[in-house]
Amino acid sequence: MLLLVFFACFIVAFTAFLSLLESSVVAIDELRLVTILYKNPRNQEAIQMVFQKKREHLSGIVFLSTLVSISGSTVLGALAARAFNDLWLAVFTALLAYCMLVFAKVLPKLLAVQTADKVVIQWAPVIRLIYVLTRHILLLAMFWTRILPHHKEAIRSNDDLRGIIRYYNKRGVTGKSQRKLAEAVLSSHQKNLAELVEHSIPAVCLPSEVTVASVEETLRSFPCKRYIVLKDNQPAGIVLYRHLARCMVNSDAEMSVGELMRKTINLAPETSLHEAVTELHETRASIILLLGETVEQTRIVTAKKVFQALLR
Repeated sequence: MLLLVFFACFIVAFTAFLSLLESSVVAIDELRLVTILYKNPRNQEAIQMVFQKKREHLSGIVFLSTLVSISGSTVLGALAARAFNDLWLAVFTALLAYCMLVFAKVLPKLLAVQTADKVVIQWAPVIRLIYVLTRHILLLAMFWTRILPHHKEAIRSNDDLRGIIRYYNKRGVTGKSQRKLAEAVLSSHQKNLAELVEHSIPAVCLPSEVTVASVEETLRSFPCKRYIVLKDNQPAGIVLYRHLARCMVNSDAEMSVGELMRKTINLAPETSLHEAVTELHETRASIILLLGETVEQTRIVTAKKVFQALLR
């Protein structure tokens, strides 16, 4: 009898603990997560790993909670059937169902709303451990979901996203500066690089193997700030007018144009401003070459011009 009560209390307490972890992870959205990490709490690395794969960790907790509830109820039912007659077995089953519903499900979820931050900070390593222990078993269980039709997530329109941004601004969740920044990011996905060169003049191209002295006449006839450098008749970079002029003044006119070439990145005209900024950041370049169908249709876009377009 005492063993039965102890085992029942253990099942209820363990299920309640798992429900508390599950509800705490669900209650932490991106804004609360940033606030938590900003305070540099302990177990910070574990917290980041949990929320990088939030769905997988939640699946592990739910899987373990369901496993404990089903197996525990089965064992308790078998022990109770041996210890009680029919009347007391019904009473025990009703009490167990009430305790599981109130103490293992409802109360932990209500408590998690108030203490989610503390729970995640304290128990993030345990959540990671649950995921590590259950992920392989979970893969076997999720095998059967492949026969189900895949749900296609609805794509939000730009108007919907702008409405969400303004809604949170009015509710005081985000400030005016954050709203403008979010709208700028949204606009960066809509605009492309082709819009920045609609009225630009054709660029002047110089072969990389020729010397600075040999292009002097071209510089006089077509003075501009930047020239496209060609290698094997393909755009490979740019050279600045001031660098070419400096070589002429310093008697270094025998240098090749390719030696003065600066690093660029080649992108298609339909590339969005957001993708362009990402490429500029990753490559540490400051010049973009928009490739056209022919070499003469290549256009130059500077990083400054891209950022100005984002801030308009």
